[in-house]
This record gives sequence, C-alpha cells and structure tokens, in this order.
Amino acid sequence: MPRYLLDTNILSELTKPRPSSEVVGWLRQQADDSLYISTWTLAELWRGICRLPIGTKRQGLEDWFAGPVSPRQLFAGRVLAFDSAAALAWGELMAAAERDGRPRDRSDAIIAAVAAANRCVVVTRNLRDFPGCEAFDPCQGEAD
Repeated sequence: MPRYLLDTNILSELTKPRPSSEVVGWLRQQADDSLYISTWTLAELWRGICRLPIGTKRQGLEDWFAGPVSPRQLFAGRVLAFDSAAALAWGELMAAAERDGRPRDRSDAIIAAVAAANRCVVVTRNLRDFPGCEAFDPCQGEAD
C-alpha cells in the first residue's frame, strides 16, 4: 500500500469553509494508516495561525489545532519527523537543485526530504513545488 505525506496545503484546504471536493473525496478513499504528515507541516500550520490577528478566525483555528480533530490527534503515530535521514535527503535535494541552477524553496524541500526518507508520495496542490519528487495532486487525477 502506498504511503502518502500530506503537504501543508492539503491540511489547510480542509480548514476552508468550502474545501475542494476533489481533495476531500480523495482523502475519504484512503486508508487512514496510509496518510502521514510531517513535523514541518505542524510548524507551518501553527505559524499560519499565529500570523493571524487576534479575533474569531484565529480563535477558531487555535481551537481546531488544539482539539480532538487537530492534525496531532488525527495523525497520532503518523507524524514523520525531520530527522537525520530526512536531513541527509534535504541536503541532497538542495545541492542537486543548486547544481541544476534551479534553487528550491527550503520549506518545500523539507517536506520532500521527509517524504523521500520515509518512502512516501507527496500529496500537494502545488506540484511545481516538488520537482523530481514522487508527488500527486488529488485535483489532477488518480494516484498510483
């Protein structure tokens, strides 16, 4: 069974008032134990929440992030760390991109490295952010 590492934008999609039906439908078709997130995704989500001004929207997202359907709860036991294997994969990805004259975004490369180190397919809405990686956009068709 394939293992999927969800990019931050997939989880962010689910917080929208009207999330993409393609994303929601694809996620519903997957076995829970095939879906993973990274510690970096938790960091990016929390940063996004903390950047919002104090108010109803931020409070709602803080409640979600701390509550029973938070990413940490839903993905308990399936949060992959940026560990030493991922660090080495990140170094290789970044060096290869520099050699090719196509610098990569460091954040996206962290997610790509975690996926590579854990043999996962990246699920993202932005395939262009993951060149040379096994990646899939649920809004553009079926994954293998």
